[in-house]
Amino acid sequence: MLSDAHCHLEGNQELATLQQENDVLTIINCDSPEEWQKNQQLAVGRDQYLSFGLHPWKTEDYTFEEIYPYLQQAAIIGEIGLDRVWTNIPLAHQVKLFRKQLAYAALTDKPVVLHTKGCEREILTFIKEYPNRYLVHWYSSLELQKEYIEAGCYFTIGVDLKINPAVQQLAKGVPFNRLLVETDGLGAIEWALGTPAPTKEYLMLLEDHFHQISKIREVSQEKLEKQVQTNLFEFLRIRTCL
Repeated sequence: MLSDAHCHLEGNQELATLQQENDVLTIINCDSPEEWQKNQQLAVGRDQYLSFGLHPWKTEDYTFEEIYPYLQQAAIIGEIGLDRVWTNIPLAHQVKLFRKQLAYAALTDKPVVLHTKGCEREILTFIKEYPNRYLVHWYSSLELQKEYIEAGCYFTIGVDLKINPAVQQLAKGVPFNRLLVETDGLGAIEWALGTPAPTKEYLMLLEDHFHQISKIREVSQEKLEKQVQTNLFEFLRIRTCL
């Protein structure tokens, strides 16, 4: 009962098939119309759910009107957010598209996946204006964790858990019923850990990530996997018998 609450396929059909064959409950992120169209072909498993949202790094590439048809098709909005660390796009421009996507998601009651890099305080303010179900993807700041938890957010634990004090703190502190696990895709694993992440090792890497979190939370890996899957179904508002 493995799950991966935030994953980029990056065109990897082998990875998509591996998730399907092993019943990995997955949110497949699509951060542009091109990625949406590609992932519709790759991710056809019953446990694979596509999210769509214009990533802050791509907010100069499309207008809201251009992405609106894809927001309508998606059951999950994201990842969307703000970033003042890894992009030079003016924050004011990012904010305009971010707020429009937040408003659309709140109006349509679609859950949202958030990218918060270097803009944790601003995003916390904005999401309070648009009540909804929020999944904070790979939160890596030591600040404001308590405030985000109090805002009712779900959190994915990033794959740099072993080396990132902020991720370790979050893994210990997030309520058990809002704890989720992600890989962010094989490319993200390679970037974060500085080691190759072949497709064939995806399940092993995901299993190890769950194992590390289970040690931090002092619960069995089986219990963690079951709870995390339940949490992800709750975030998606899908009921199932486990």
